[in-house]
Amino acid sequence: MGDTARRAVHFVGSFPAESTDDAMRAMLGGASARLRTLPTGEVRRYETYLQVIVADLVAQGVLEVSSPGSWDTSSERTLHRVATGTELCGGAMNLGYLDEAREALPVFREQCRERDRTDLALQIGMPTAFTLAFIALGVSGARRYERAFADAMVRDITAVRELAGDDVVIQLEATAEMVAMAKAQPFHRPVETALGLGKGIAAVAAASPAGTRFGVHLCLGSMNNKARATFRNARPLVALANSVARHWPAGRPLEFVHGPLAAGEIPPPSNANFYTPLRDLALGPDTAFYAGIVHEIPSRDEQVHLLHLAEQALGHRVGGVASACGLGRRPRPIADALVARAAELADAP
Repeated sequence: MGDTARRAVHFVGSFPAESTDDAMRAMLGGASARLRTLPTGEVRRYETYLQVIVADLVAQGVLEVSSPGSWDTSSERTLHRVATGTELCGGAMNLGYLDEAREALPVFREQCRERDRTDLALQIGMPTAFTLAFIALGVSGARRYERAFADAMVRDITAVRELAGDDVVIQLEATAEMVAMAKAQPFHRPVETALGLGKGIAAVAAASPAGTRFGVHLCLGSMNNKARATFRNARPLVALANSVARHWPAGRPLEFVHGPLAAGEIPPPSNANFYTPLRDLALGPDTAFYAGIVHEIPSRDEQVHLLHLAEQALGHRVGGVASACGLGRRPRPIADALVARAAELADAP
């Protein structure tokens, strides 16, 4: 394949731990020098992810429940509307990311000192504005209020960068976008164009301070370890990733794009044709592709074979390996095992 660079290990963000310190130590200890960014573990929101953010917006008085749901699956979630008498705008919302960064930064810096990791960056994960609006307000609300959520995100990104400087990487997490593309396959390209999905993701970066470091996580969801959609092959992933890269603004480094090759409880496919579209991935020389291929079902040798299928399609090694989504919705023993498996795959020949 021609590229012998060492693969990184990437963690999407959430981890089943009682504290930020515990989560960070588990990920950093398991991945060691293979890790380039260290997530907070999202310990306040690792089990419920967006539910906590939306519940906070209800408590802030900007949203109210319109249709209660069980949250057993994403499609059975509680839906909301803008609170009566309220104008939903970015300035009215506190999404909580700055508070998360303030709590995590001293923990991060202490662990970096302990391991002499001056090269490591703190990773703050933020669902995209489209995803936040869709989960909170449904299909109609996603288009109408995406801009308001984007404004709130940019305010937090600006504040987090002022706090941490170049020591932070913002990971934009595109779940609604990727699920829409997967469900539309083979008509995913017209959907992406009509909704401006890649353009919308890049717009948040463009509105953020110059020099802000970013990654993008393309996500199929993982509530109760079940994805909201699956791919026939990797074409929707490639189409959305390429659109993001094509629209990406100058002066805001896009350090990686993470794409799911597994999906919740479904392991990565063993069919080589599934990976063939990866040959068309066009991220640019400074953006790594992180393969979301780490899974507990295949054996180690089977997993290495699947990784090689992906790399043969790409024509070179992946920049890094990861699970398809965060580990926070998994029992701790499985999460720890997947940390170890990721390290093994990163070192595979």
